This record gives sequence, C-alpha cells and structure tokens, in this order.
Amino acid sequence: MFVLYKNTGVHSGRALRKMLADLYDERVQGGYPKRFASMIRAGGKPKIVINLGVTDDIPYDGEMINTQDMVRAASNKKKARQIFSEQGVPAPELFLKASLVTKGDLPVIGRTSYHHKGQGFWFCKTLSDVRRASQEGATHFMEFIQNTREYRVHTFIKKKYREVEERELDHYVSIKISEKVWLGEGKPKKSEPQKNHEFGWSFMAPKNRREEELDVVRHAAKQAIAALGLDFGAVDVMYRVRSKQPYVLEVNSTPSLSDENATTCEVYAKRILKTISDSDKEE
Repeated sequence: MFVLYKNTGVHSGRALRKMLADLYDERVQGGYPKRFASMIRAGGKPKIVINLGVTDDIPYDGEMINTQDMVRAASNKKKARQIFSEQGVPAPELFLKASLVTKGDLPVIGRTSYHHKGQGFWFCKTLSDVRRASQEGATHFMEFIQNTREYRVHTFIKKKYREVEERELDHYVSIKISEKVWLGEGKPKKSEPQKNHEFGWSFMAPKNRREEELDVVRHAAKQAIAALGLDFGAVDVMYRVRSKQPYVLEVNSTPSLSDENATTCEVYAKRILKTISDSDKEE
C-alpha cells in the first residue's frame, strides 16, 4: 500500500501512513508524487494507492482510491461549484464572473478557482469591492449566507459501489461529522465571514444538535461528493437553522488527519482497510 500526498497534505499523509502501518498486516509506504513515480519506474507496484489530493499524471495502472481525475474534479473549486449548480446540489448562489453580481446580490464572497484554507478570499460589500476582487484574482463569487452553522462531513464510497461510474447518494456512507465551533477569546465577530482556525474556530463533535439537522447535513454532503464522483472527501456544509436549509461550500480531497487529539485519522484508516478487505460485510 502507498499513501500518495502533496506538499500541502504532507502532515495528513504521514499521519495516515503511520496509522495504516499500525493497523495493516502488510507494508505501508508513502510520499510525494516524485517518489511514487521513481518507485514505479524501478518496477515497484503497490497493491493499492490512497491518493490525498494529488492530480499529477503518473503512469500507474493499479488500484487507486480517489484517482487523479476524481481529485481534479474537487480541486477546481469554480468547476466543482458549477457542477453543484447543474446537478441541484444545495449551495450558495454562484456568480461565474463579476459582471453578473448586482447590487441586490450583495454582500458576496469572491474566491479563486484553486485555493487552500483561507487563501483567495474576498468579502465584497459593494460592487466596487467585487470589481476589485476580480482584478486581484477572484474567478467567481458566491452568495454570502449569514447566521449559519458549519459542519465538515467525512464521506466515503461503500465498497460494493467502487466500480460504479455513475455515483448516487446511497453509494456513500458518512464516517464522521464535526461542527466548527468558536474557541477563541470573547465572542466571535458576526462581521467576520471566515470561520478559520486562525480566527479562533475549530472542528469538534456536534453537541446538542437535533439528529434531523445532522441528517440533512449528511444528505447534502453525499449529494456533493456523488456529483463530483469521488471515492472519499471532507465536505464543508453550512446549515441555516431558520430555514433548515443546507449549503455545500466545497469538497476537500485532502482531509485534515494530523490532529493527534482527533479520531479522524483512525476513522479513515479503518474505513480504507474495510474497503480493500476481502470481506463482503458493509456497514
């Protein structure tokens, strides 16, 4: 087995490789695309590759969980959001260029097609802000939705559907759900649209949440990942309590797995081993 990862996913990749090595009976290797390509050229061929966010073309014809094409579908956020819109995945209204945003649409969020964490982000309150964001690199804009909770739903393909090209909702299982909660000092700023770790937010297990709400969020996550056709991913979903409406933000093909205080890495490792096992049992 080989865990393939890129620079931005190095910590998650190494954590997953180590966890799999502890749980798996056979050898587990890991590394960047360059190391993997060198191994292939030297005649090595792992039984299976776990791909964390890598899109590089590598001449490998073996089994891979999350192929490069699958990762590409999620990595281009603008294209992914277009797919959400076309396939009816609940998501904030999408504006493909600055000229489509009207005064009545404000405020909006400007994003780049490719971004990591909080990079490539513009909060636009005026049309001048929108034009400025476009000039600075924003490739698309999204409706800004206030007063929401934000969840991350780790979603994985069921073993028996891995070979199915046209993915559907019931082909997936939610293996973990977390809610983004405020852990900073004082109270969070309502005017701050970014709920990132740098601003005092962290993902924790949901507390005192109705199961109906969590089911709605899980359902939206499955819609998103099925639309993109991935084997697994971490889906960011907002939930507006007043309207009971979910809004998918994006699908991450490189889940955060390096937090030693969280169970996410172990959950992924066990699901991967279940997926590649010879057993027909499926949860």
